[in-house]
Amino acid sequence: MSFLLNSIPISLSAIGVGLLPLLFLHFRSYLSPSRQPSENALPSYFYPAVTSHGRHLPITAKNGFSYSLLYLTADIDSIESCSLDLPFRILKYGGNPITKLIGIRTKDYLSHGNQGFREKLESLLTEEKFGISREEIGKAWLITLPSLAGWEGPNPLTTWFVYRKTKDETKVGELLCLILEVHSSFGESHAYVLKPSSEYRQEPAKGYDLAFKFPRTFHVSPFNSRDGFYSCNITNPFPNQDIQSYKLNPPEFKILLKVLSSDDQVKFVATLKSGPFSPVKLEPYSIFKILYLLCKWPFTLMSVTFRTFYQAYKLHYIKKLALFPRPEHHTTGSSSLFNPPQNNMVDAGSAMQRQEIGWTEIKARKIVEKWAKSRCRYMRTDLEIKLKNGRKDLVILSSPSNKSSAKQLRHTNGIADGETNGHSTSKLIITSSDPYFFTNLLISPSPQHSLILFPEQLTSVSSSNLFEEFFSSQTQISENYSNDLLTKFIRFRRTEYWLYLYSYSNYAPTPSIPSINIFESHFSENIDLSNWKDKLDIYRVIFWFTFNEYFEKWLFNLLNAKFVKNSEPWKIWERSLKKTIYELDNNDIDGRVNEKKLGSYFID
Repeated sequence: MSFLLNSIPISLSAIGVGLLPLLFLHFRSYLSPSRQPSENALPSYFYPAVTSHGRHLPITAKNGFSYSLLYLTADIDSIESCSLDLPFRILKYGGNPITKLIGIRTKDYLSHGNQGFREKLESLLTEEKFGISREEIGKAWLITLPSLAGWEGPNPLTTWFVYRKTKDETKVGELLCLILEVHSSFGESHAYVLKPSSEYRQEPAKGYDLAFKFPRTFHVSPFNSRDGFYSCNITNPFPNQDIQSYKLNPPEFKILLKVLSSDDQVKFVATLKSGPFSPVKLEPYSIFKILYLLCKWPFTLMSVTFRTFYQAYKLHYIKKLALFPRPEHHTTGSSSLFNPPQNNMVDAGSAMQRQEIGWTEIKARKIVEKWAKSRCRYMRTDLEIKLKNGRKDLVILSSPSNKSSAKQLRHTNGIADGETNGHSTSKLIITSSDPYFFTNLLISPSPQHSLILFPEQLTSVSSSNLFEEFFSSQTQISENYSNDLLTKFIRFRRTEYWLYLYSYSNYAPTPSIPSINIFESHFSENIDLSNWKDKLDIYRVIFWFTFNEYFEKWLFNLLNAKFVKNSEPWKIWERSLKKTIYELDNNDIDGRVNEKKLGSYFID
């Protein structure tokens, strides 16, 4: 026994000595990634930078601030090949951000999906309106805010420098285009694509290489309307064509972005400049320098969200600027809304990220689709619903034999005006950019109410008469209503919500609009009156949608937050009546001409 006890320390020592080479090899494998960036790739860095923001108009709402940030600048091919991954997951491409210290993934960049950076980039630039072929696209350099310790905060501006493909891989190539990917705090984004040959090109300010002035179409700040212009001055980080020259002299970037009103007054100025400290190259032997930067500014990446909300608090409660509700992405019909994009101008970019479709809308689509299949057969009418917000269209044919003829019909989006636009009445075409289109069909008490709301909901129909006939109720009222508890609940909830909307309208509905009461039947009651599951789903959709509407109003009252007058979400019925029935302009606010020009309103 004593022999065993005496030999144990010797055995443990031998095991420890034997493990040392293994631990060394393991540690060395962390320090020596299996991939290295290409010699001809654009250099990638972790950049300290300084950003400054200043609001100039309205004069009484002047505001300004500056702070330091840490930006990731990288060659997109080096990122995607994982050549920039650093030891111990200090920096890692893809995957869940919680599993690494600094992370970047493609999910929140450009279009929806997890495709690679280059695939997304090529998909955007090869759109017909940009006139760029896939063969022209060469190297691309990205400036963005990465995630930190799992935190993916807002990324107000991501900048892409895209260079023309060259035969000589050691050359950068001339600048093909610049992409300003603007993100909002609502989880949406818009990519403005600016080519050196663009009609929006202007003379740059001193110290900059390029300048553009282009129309605004995307809603970013709740304190600014989305009309007006952007003025952007920017430097080209790679003016020298020789890539090797940047090994000793890291590229620098500088961006000056101004928000202009529709009459060219400077409302807001933002600057972003690399420095004042030197960048750190993304390579294994720089991890301690990167950790030093993170220790120097430990909360800079996480604090963007808190700074945004703090500045919003100051502007709303101290400077007394009213809020604009979030509009949908720019599309046909947007010019007639309360907060339209800049008129008579071609969009310089494309809508990218959108808010995810909620479960209530997914459920509502299934309900409407189930009902519409039997309705199409009964009326011998084809139904085509074209969705302009990135969702799959819905096509239901009255019979399989109509498939070939259905492909020959086309429809252009516009305001629902009761015209057939040349369509046969045997086919109903609905075009919509409304993210709650199917939910609103279930909420609306009648097709007449839907038609009045459609311009505000960015929806149009090929024939108003056919729409009314198709979505009219065929249910007998008395027996079904009196014996069915779920139907009572559904009708009561729908009626209650619409009386709520009516209460915020100063305009009376015309006699042609059906009255609202719990005794009126609804098209959705025709699905299958013996199927309680469908009715329960309808009630769930209506209940939670209306609950969110009521909660939004309650929360704004609690916070004493104020929208721009007449833009409140709960006044959608009043705006629709004014536009469709009374033919009044919702953008006219009496006595507030100057505020309208500036695109910012004060609280009443």
